[in-house]
Amino acid sequence: MKIRVLFINLVLLVVTNTISQTFKLKIEIENIEQKGTVYLAIYDNSTSFNQDNKNKSIDKKRWVKSIVEAVTIDGFTKSIELKKGVYAISLFVDSNDNKIIDKNFLGIPSEQYGFSNNATGFLGSPSYKDASFNLVDDLDIKISLK
Repeated sequence: MKIRVLFINLVLLVVTNTISQTFKLKIEIENIEQKGTVYLAIYDNSTSFNQDNKNKSIDKKRWVKSIVEAVTIDGFTKSIELKKGVYAISLFVDSNDNKIIDKNFLGIPSEQYGFSNNATGFLGSPSYKDASFNLVDDLDIKISLK
């Protein structure tokens, strides 16, 4: 009987530990040309990533984590804890504090932006697949702004 209880406790400990694994994600933003406010969103699914990056009804509930902080041309570094999983990051630097990414008359962003994996898209945002990364250990990510 004692062995059975011990075994069950061991199994519960392993399962709980596996489910609640969190890792440190260090995000570094490079090539900041103007000071402003960074708007960074972390997604865990393609639907939310694609909808937000095509400016369709932006809904904060779709973000796993968001960061809104002042940045300078010296750069930006932030460390956060996330559960094990697949994520993608989308961000822009709002240099005129209007809380949106400004675009020119052709629809091309006139403020700096970037994605995890430094992914780029053809005539638009990259796919979730191109921007996604697998967080299974502590990870450092560098995003170069465009």
